[in-house]
Amino acid sequence: MTEIAAITGSIARAARIIDVLTAAPEGLALNQIVERSEFSKTTAFRVLANMQDVGFIYQDPESRRYLLGHKLAHIAQVATRSNIAGMAQRGMERLAKLSEDTVFLSVPEGAAAICVARATGAFPIRTLTLNIGDQRPLGVGAGALALFCAMGDEKREAVLRVNRNWMAEYGIKEQDLQASYDDYVANGYAANIGRIVAGTSAVAVPVITRSKQVVGALAFGAIDARMTKERIETVLVPALRKEAELLARRMDEMEQG
Repeated sequence: MTEIAAITGSIARAARIIDVLTAAPEGLALNQIVERSEFSKTTAFRVLANMQDVGFIYQDPESRRYLLGHKLAHIAQVATRSNIAGMAQRGMERLAKLSEDTVFLSVPEGAAAICVARATGAFPIRTLTLNIGDQRPLGVGAGALALFCAMGDEKREAVLRVNRNWMAEYGIKEQDLQASYDDYVANGYAANIGRIVAGTSAVAVPVITRSKQVVGALAFGAIDARMTKERIETVLVPALRKEAELLARRMDEMEQG
């Protein structure tokens, strides 16, 4: 949750109320919200009233409890990070079982790629190069590279402008990214062979919906010895493509309602 000391504006206060109600899906009475948010009763009531006005929360007329409203549910659907992680879970488990390696799911957010899910296989040497919530510049690492390469020319150019200094922290230059993009176009997948974390490599494919929206990237990570070109192209990439297509189909179905 947001630190109390940081809550100084109306948006931050509303976010605090959302945090509190998210942790109590059955709803909360005003005095419970006051206690858990650590707001004064006056502040809590005022914020709740404003949030009701815009449909973010509602009050059950019988119990008098406050609950999250339909408008937030719609926003949550649009903000697909949590949705896509949940929808990808079974597919990622299948990939981890098939390969015995680590599977990552990353999504684009601005000029960054954020790891939103991870599944580990049975191979005794685990490649845990990303934790859930970790961010990388688009183009750095297999998943972030797949996202970058699947974007249109104008967006890639904009990302390069924004991320130039951030990429340099990983030792990646614009010409390196161009070479990786050329390989992606030629091979149909993104590869990071031992560049970011010594001794480990990864391959990834993007998840692209019917409307051509790049919503995520699925990646395998493993020690270098397990990332032979033959294994990548005959086992790993075909499996990634299959699950990426299934996930994109589920995203399409969600968009259609």
